[in-house]
Amino acid sequence: MPLPIPTIQLHDIYQLTPETLRELGVRFLMMDLDNTLAPYHIHTADPRLADWIASLRGAGIELFILSNNHGDRPARFAAQLGVDYVNRAKKPGIRTAMRIMRERGYLPEETAIVGDQIYTDVLCAARCGVKSICVRPICISRNPLLAARYFLELPFRGGRKNGQNK
Repeated sequence: MPLPIPTIQLHDIYQLTPETLRELGVRFLMMDLDNTLAPYHIHTADPRLADWIASLRGAGIELFILSNNHGDRPARFAAQLGVDYVNRAKKPGIRTAMRIMRERGYLPEETAIVGDQIYTDVLCAARCGVKSICVRPICISRNPLLAARYFLELPFRGGRKNGQNK
């Protein structure tokens, strides 16, 4: 099993620019929703998120929400942002992510997954052979179990500085 070591780590998605993705050779970006694009308790996309999505799309990057969420939240966000989505992705399982890449015609070397969790998003990316972009969770104070999980992820988060693997 590959180690869940992020390709790069950023403070938040807004540090992820089209130029960074181009440097990584990424043309297809699968995005986690909960605590990556928006906090769990927010139900609508804010204008800053919509602008970020538009900037990536304008640079020719195809975007897709890859969520483990079981509710209708991914569908609502996808509709607001004008992107496709799948919920119940079962990350770190790779079946769904690999199917989506295949259906869209992207190779692993031109694909990345961005998310806030090492043991789901980053591990899924590693198992798929795609680049992983780990961002800090937007909000962890509402759920003590998530706070504990993020604490357990610290050894995998601590190896990078300035958005680069060291």
